[in-house]
Amino acid sequence: MQARYTALFELNQLSQECNALDSFYPQVHKTIASLMTAENFFIVLYDQTFETLEFVYYIDEKDEKPSGIIDYEDYEGSLTHLVIESKQPLLLTPELEKQLFDNYKITQFGARGTDWLGVPLLQNGLVIGTITVQSYDEKVRYTDNDLNLLTFAAQHVVGAMVRLQDQQRLKNAVNARTKELMAQIREREKSELLQESLYRISELTMDLDLNIDTFYSKVHNIIGQLINAQNFFIAKYEQATNTLSFSYYVDENTENLITDFQPRKLSNFYSELVLRRRETVLLTYKEMMALYREGITKKPQDDIHSWLGVPLIYAGKLLGVMVLQSYDNKTTYNQQDAELLHFVSNHVSAAIKRRELADFERRSHELLEQQVKLRTLALEDEITHRKQAEKLLQHTAAHDSLTGLPNRTVFLDLLNHAIACAKRKTAFSFAVLFLDLDRFKVVNDSLGHHAGDVLLKIIARELLTIVRDDDTVARLGGDEFVILIEDLSSNEEAFEVAQRITDFLQQPFTIENQLVYIGTSIGISFSNERYDDADTMLRDADTAMYHAKDKGRGRYEIFDGSMHQKVQNALSLETDIREAIAWQEFIPYFQPIIKLDDQALVGFEALARWQSTKRGFVYPNDFIPLAEDTGLIKALDMQIIEASCQQLKIWQDELGCDAMYVSCNLFANHFFSTTLPQDIENILLRTGLSPHNLRVELTERALLENADIVLTNMQALKNLGVKILLDDFGTGYSSLGYLHRFPIDVLKIDKSFISNVHEHANHRAIIKTIVDLANNLHMSTVGEGIESLVDAQLLEQMDCAYGQGYYFAKPMSPQDATSYIIEKS
Repeated sequence: MQARYTALFELNQLSQECNALDSFYPQVHKTIASLMTAENFFIVLYDQTFETLEFVYYIDEKDEKPSGIIDYEDYEGSLTHLVIESKQPLLLTPELEKQLFDNYKITQFGARGTDWLGVPLLQNGLVIGTITVQSYDEKVRYTDNDLNLLTFAAQHVVGAMVRLQDQQRLKNAVNARTKELMAQIREREKSELLQESLYRISELTMDLDLNIDTFYSKVHNIIGQLINAQNFFIAKYEQATNTLSFSYYVDENTENLITDFQPRKLSNFYSELVLRRRETVLLTYKEMMALYREGITKKPQDDIHSWLGVPLIYAGKLLGVMVLQSYDNKTTYNQQDAELLHFVSNHVSAAIKRRELADFERRSHELLEQQVKLRTLALEDEITHRKQAEKLLQHTAAHDSLTGLPNRTVFLDLLNHAIACAKRKTAFSFAVLFLDLDRFKVVNDSLGHHAGDVLLKIIARELLTIVRDDDTVARLGGDEFVILIEDLSSNEEAFEVAQRITDFLQQPFTIENQLVYIGTSIGISFSNERYDDADTMLRDADTAMYHAKDKGRGRYEIFDGSMHQKVQNALSLETDIREAIAWQEFIPYFQPIIKLDDQALVGFEALARWQSTKRGFVYPNDFIPLAEDTGLIKALDMQIIEASCQQLKIWQDELGCDAMYVSCNLFANHFFSTTLPQDIENILLRTGLSPHNLRVELTERALLENADIVLTNMQALKNLGVKILLDDFGTGYSSLGYLHRFPIDVLKIDKSFISNVHEHANHRAIIKTIVDLANNLHMSTVGEGIESLVDAQLLEQMDCAYGQGYYFAKPMSPQDATSYIIEKS
């Protein structure tokens, strides 16, 4: 019994630690062989999507290993087929084998043996393969205990196999990719919600009159909008008594609610693990059990699924811990949740500290009143103590907790005062510099938020040395700083400060023994009689800063009226886009998609074009980004799809090109709508076009958020008969994890890799990787942006099936496309 326990424990450790399938399968065999006789042993993988089998590991004294990928139907009647279809373990004795043969349930595959024992590998209720041992010796017979043992062992094998398969796919296809391409996605809506939530928490921390329990409840509600926080608590650490007390808790597990959240001496629970490490701890149940087996922590609750805890630290002092935990398999916390909760913890820590200072001030005041009655001579000392506490509290409320610089509130007060002075003294001149760090997000993403905080503190300290003594440097939040330069003798003084800051931030910084480069973009607004309030002047400096970014970053720009006019132009353009949608001014232009091996025309990509009655022809780059920002792109896309379907139906009726298809772009947010499949179906019904003649293109962004609704919509479109193309593949997140989860038919290789591909070996490697990946997943590939015969021939040599680009034809009006079809016929 001890040997079996040891072997199963080794199998569990193996599923956690093994990093390669080639070494994983032999170790599984070795471990199972220590539990039972397993001289003949094999592992089969079953792909339900493509209905194939693959013998990935095979040891047998009589039969040769079946090679390659095998059609599942070829193994109908085999014992492996029987286990997969039944999803049940099978112990086949000679008696049972004869009964199954007589009833035509199985047929003969391979050499006949004595006993055959096979169990299914199950993942989420689906069979992904089998594990089998068999005997050719009358002396070696298997029992029900062996069957149960192999079934239990298979449960440990599945998780590691799936993990290692995903890892192997990732390694095979990402070797040619750079690390930057894996970290370039950040959703705007998520960012805005995060900024709003952090701003709300920041507002709460400033309200010292707010009851602490109410504060914790409001923080809980705000966090719950960003992360599933159904089970949440905040515990404070008392260093003097080495105890942990639970200041706030909400938990759906109500049976032990009172006992679990009683104050306790520090022990070896998971909250204490966070305190000891002074860092964020993210754990699954399996990882919690591993810590328990190593003697690091206590045994976790049986119903726990995912656990996330962050320390509450202020000015280097450990205040406590904030924790989220999940009892539901549907809620699993990830690294993004961990970073978010860590960021929020800074605000919570500051709030706790402020309230401690407020409480300290209150108690000092009460003590002062008592001392007045008892000893008059000590009154001055007590008053001094009270004023110091008040000064500390005021400083904390008016300054940024990370850098110690004045915060937004203080800066706006000073700026309003400067504006008022300029109104009274016409000779008084000043300027506002608005700074934004250009590559700060890269530091945060690559080195972590702690490194980002260190960098912000260094920059804050250096900015104080660059400006003059009377100037004010403040931090607005994130990586944004503002500087008030007062009493200017000329504008050149402000330019000199801006240039010194630009030069300073172009130099590399050493953060955690690694060189990082950031740079800055600066917007400058000078005092002017039109300014009546600080918000307006700060807004203009912010606008100038964005113009500096647009012109290449690492520079400064001065605000002028044309910048404001650009904002007004955007508002005017938005109005015209709305009218153009109502007047149906947007029409499709068609770019041919060509089969590379025989130059046959197979379809068109429909591209939106706008011939405005007000503006004339408007280029897509001038209206598409604004349409996306304002949400108008959804109506525009649907208008283009319907017009394209109508045009293709006309070509079918008049030119007989029934096999031709049209491919239309859909903005990512379409796939977050539950009505998308019905909207597409309605267009097809109105135009009379068959679903298989329509293809829709989406970008990777749609696959990285709201995955459930996106997958549901894609499956509904597939069921309808519409094919799905992944556009611009290779330029975004490009995680291979989603390619086998989403029903994608075609990968469109981005034109940035194809343009002059014959001159760039690294581009050829990336294209070849994408094409091989697509072929392995039974997907087609379309090369975009082909501009020369050499590029087209090279893509064809790399097995890319289709292509489009100026080499074949530019996007054409419906009339020109009609002529093109006739010419290609």
